[in-house]
Amino acid sequence: MLTRDQLLTALELLSDKLVAEGKMGELLLMGGAAMSLVYDARDMTKDIDALYEPKSDINRLSAEVAKEMSLPNDWLNDGVKGFISSTVDTREYLSLPGLQINSVTPEYLLAMKLLSARISDTDLNDVRYLIAELDIQNAQQAYAILEKYYPKSQVLPKTMYLIEELLS
Repeated sequence: MLTRDQLLTALELLSDKLVAEGKMGELLLMGGAAMSLVYDARDMTKDIDALYEPKSDINRLSAEVAKEMSLPNDWLNDGVKGFISSTVDTREYLSLPGLQINSVTPEYLLAMKLLSARISDTDLNDVRYLIAELDIQNAQQAYAILEKYYPKSQVLPKTMYLIEELLS
């Protein structure tokens, strides 16, 4: 698990490496990294799930950061791309000299977490936190947020059960 401080240090080092090469990167935080860094909902996460450009440069430089900081090779990854909808709501998080870091909004993050409907303690706690943060009072409000970003055809029964269980 990586702490907030480790994540920030790794991102700053990545930014420094981009600057050293005369490049500027963009990164969109999602998942546990957004919960930890942006929303202060938890102290740690296993990695940074993000979309980023320039992809090949950031992949190469993040491997250097992993080696220098003794981090897992996948400390920064784009595995979350399978949960991206056609509409992504974002907000600014942090601007570093070589890296502009944005995050998805709490609404969008909730929709992503509901769509995946993982039932680990961490994910359930994230969903509960976001429900409270957004002042969602009932299942209909949660469904409305989910359907704002994802078509009904993508919503699995396990997502509906999760929403009903959390908000009934």
